[in-house]
Amino acid sequence: MDGGRHKPQLQPPPRVPAAGGADPGAGSKQPGARTGMQAMRIAAIAAMVLALIFVFVVLPRWQEGRQDRLRDSAGLKPSPNPRTPIQDAGRPLPPVESTPLEPSSPPTATTTPAPTPYRPPRENPQRQQSAAERQFVDAMSDGLAALEQRQWQAATDAFERASRLRPEAPEVTDGLARAKAGQRLETIADGLRRAQSLEQREAWREAESTYSAVLAIDPESAPALAGQRRTEARAALDEKLEYHIANPARLTNEDVFADASSALDEAMETLPSGPRLESQVGRLEALLEEASTPVPVVLESDALTEVVVYRFGRLGTFIRHEISLKPGTYTVVGSRNGFRDVRLQLVVNPGSPPEPLVVRCTEGL
Repeated sequence: MDGGRHKPQLQPPPRVPAAGGADPGAGSKQPGARTGMQAMRIAAIAAMVLALIFVFVVLPRWQEGRQDRLRDSAGLKPSPNPRTPIQDAGRPLPPVESTPLEPSSPPTATTTPAPTPYRPPRENPQRQQSAAERQFVDAMSDGLAALEQRQWQAATDAFERASRLRPEAPEVTDGLARAKAGQRLETIADGLRRAQSLEQREAWREAESTYSAVLAIDPESAPALAGQRRTEARAALDEKLEYHIANPARLTNEDVFADASSALDEAMETLPSGPRLESQVGRLEALLEEASTPVPVVLESDALTEVVVYRFGRLGTFIRHEISLKPGTYTVVGSRNGFRDVRLQLVVNPGSPPEPLVVRCTEGL
């Protein structure tokens, strides 16, 4: 007792635990409170792990899938994921060792690809076919079909249409060459057939002209060369025979008669012989025979005039004299002393005796 004076006892202030911490004064006397704090720490760690998984795994995959869907709707080919290995055809991927996911720094705005803007779907350029392309294909199809049907002019027209669309296309050049070659061969074949038909009809000059036309297309055509030589000779013979037949009076000339006789001999030896040639030979042979057959001629005079028939001979003086002369034109001359000579012309036609010819010198000097 301090001198009988009573002193009051001082009590310490109550202890207040820190926020989130255990009560230091509680000690082992509060086990339920410590267990609740541990559960809260575990829940916070789990939430952090789930957030990291969402940021680094789920979010990138969702963005890639969204970009692929946008590209598919726009008709674009998706770009490969640099983190996804590309598996070769027929070669299995090597096994991937699973490693625990390590947290990294959160992705920044620069590492996240911007979404591709939407583009409306359009047709693949490789499948697009312009109007000019369709016209070219149609022209080539028409040309090839015409070639198979041997319609050369139609094929040429079709390939020329294609050439105006693609002048440098090799298939157009080849098609035009085939069409022109076919047209050329067909023209030559038609010309040879026509010339042979003209030969059978013995139209020699027309056949010769047709062979010449074929040679203008193909100068090396052996049938045309042989046909031209053959028909040219036959045409010349035909024209000569026709000329002599049309002018029988000229056969009384010795040179003309000789030429006609030579043509007749050639015609009789020519093979093959046709109806026209046989007719020509028969007619000319008859004309030559007439031209070489003497005709009786009567000359009258006064027994005082000396008579000479040129190309026949001297007849002397006579009152009436009959001779035989080949058809032709003769000159008859009468002469008498003290009188002027007379000169007369005697025409002897084949098969027809002329009127008697009077030869007298009656005009004095």
